[in-house]
Amino acid sequence: MIETNLTGLPLEKLDTPALLIDLDQFEQNLARMQHLIAGSHCRCRPHVKSHKSPIIAHLQVRHGAVGVCCAKVGEAEAMVAGGISDVHVTTPVSTPEKISRLVALARRADVSVVADHFDNVNALAEAASMSKISLKVLIEIDVGQQRCGLPPGAAAADLADRIANSRGLIFAGLQGYQGRLQAIVSFADRRREVERSLALLLETAEAVRNRGHPVEVLTGGGTGSSGIDIELGGLNELQPGSYVFMDSTYRRIEWEPGQASPFEPSLSILGSVVSRPSAERLVLDVGWKTASSDSGPPVAKTTGWSFEFAGDEHGILHRTGGLSLALGDKIELVPSHCDTTVNLYDWFFGIRNGRIETVWPIAARGRSQ
Repeated sequence: MIETNLTGLPLEKLDTPALLIDLDQFEQNLARMQHLIAGSHCRCRPHVKSHKSPIIAHLQVRHGAVGVCCAKVGEAEAMVAGGISDVHVTTPVSTPEKISRLVALARRADVSVVADHFDNVNALAEAASMSKISLKVLIEIDVGQQRCGLPPGAAAADLADRIANSRGLIFAGLQGYQGRLQAIVSFADRRREVERSLALLLETAEAVRNRGHPVEVLTGGGTGSSGIDIELGGLNELQPGSYVFMDSTYRRIEWEPGQASPFEPSLSILGSVVSRPSAERLVLDVGWKTASSDSGPPVAKTTGWSFEFAGDEHGILHRTGGLSLALGDKIELVPSHCDTTVNLYDWFFGIRNGRIETVWPIAARGRSQ
């Protein structure tokens, strides 16, 4: 258990590895998303898989979010336990154990979930009816992710019929998420893919409406497509997640032609030099267990150094220029993927003016069930 009464401690005194939030930059990212959505027809429902923290979720609601998205029931439980009252589960919940937990959660908060199969809808309806609750269900449409979801078109209208006619369920709308396009570097290429995915979702919404069902929610999108989604106007609810932290992968994308993203990295891993074989090659206490590798290695914030993994607990810094580092010196690394890095830690250390201002537990860390 870490000592959380660390307010005022200088950053250089913090033990490592540690996960940091630059509070000034973090707050700017919150404000920039609020400004981006303000005046549009879209609501913001940020995805908590990026931060897994009810504290951050409350700050997002304070900045205009209508609620949050959760990838798993376990995340949703952590959010509701932390006082978040409106959660949408973006992945089908199909096993009896998880459906039971979802229904129990719906007694305590405003809960919605996606479905893409008749058997799943039947199971949700049975559980909701037995518990005497009303559960909002959105149909997930495969708009290019090739993961979950019905194919676009008439199949969704058939499933909407079943949901609308099932006791205990309320048909709430459609979800169409295309994660593969979020980090496309070229703005023109990314916009083209967003338009293609949106057209499939809107085509499906028309088929559902023609069957007599109102489509109140059209939800999807992410950080990389949020500006395009708002401009195109098809979605009325956005699910950005990484914008609060950003990462080195997202920072490579072209937000608009010739422009970088308005969101800056606020998340970093603090590591210490534990060995110094030479002035040009240093060993850090940051390895696979403390920095995700699914999108590549993290990037050193200090110019003149490059990082490579060297095992579970270690990484190597190669000097490419700039100032040298001594044994025991600390350095910050920007993760390549914020979501999977956050899931490796129990705490965020909020930093302002070089000192710890706050320590936040990562309450939904490891909540994969």
